[in-house]
Amino acid sequence: MTRIETMAAFLLAGGCCAADSAAYAPASAYQTQVVEGWTVHVHGDLLTEPEDLGGKTLRELEFQLHQVTRAVSADALAALRKVAIWVEAKSSVTGMCYHPSRQWLRDNGFNPAKAKGIELGNPRNFLSWTRHQFWMVFHELAHAYHDQVLGWDNADIKAAFSQAQEGGTYDLVLKYSGQRARAYAVADHKEYFAELSEAFFGCNDFYPFVQAELKEHDPLGYQTVRRAWGVGTK
Repeated sequence: MTRIETMAAFLLAGGCCAADSAAYAPASAYQTQVVEGWTVHVHGDLLTEPEDLGGKTLRELEFQLHQVTRAVSADALAALRKVAIWVEAKSSVTGMCYHPSRQWLRDNGFNPAKAKGIELGNPRNFLSWTRHQFWMVFHELAHAYHDQVLGWDNADIKAAFSQAQEGGTYDLVLKYSGQRARAYAVADHKEYFAELSEAFFGCNDFYPFVQAELKEHDPLGYQTVRRAWGVGTK
């Protein structure tokens, strides 16, 4: 998901953006598949799109989910696989987002069944953005883990985020493009955890990009993420 859209999702406290005026699609519009152990609901219209858009989208999704299965612990993986993924042909969600609130979905015209799940709203954007956001799917899964396993009010994550924010070490960092900008990790404590989780297990699109850089750049954040995911605790 692009950083702007993800930020908007959580500023709205539970969704990604305004819903289309039309009613949401019924359950019969979706084909349910199991992809790397995840339940994935695929809108049937996507599978008839030209240029094999549906196939390309599902292959990229499968690849990213496979990366997750190889990265996290068995306990974390079991929790993550409880998170359903909804793949739309086209929706007002222009990237990917995690839906924490059933009430928000209902109030804004989205399908409330998507609560506690992840929505992939625009397959073309997904295929384009994953060229530099290699762990996009995991980013959204990290939000689900934060909400459902750790709790949004997890004190360790909030403390590490506050230190990072006050220290200013994320105010101007390198991006994948070679430009410098304020790291998306300091948007709020939720994005902090998701961004650092990407770097810890895979590759982020803002510095610190990988685990070794994270450990050097933000030692407290590194240790917080490590403990949160249960790495090296047994």
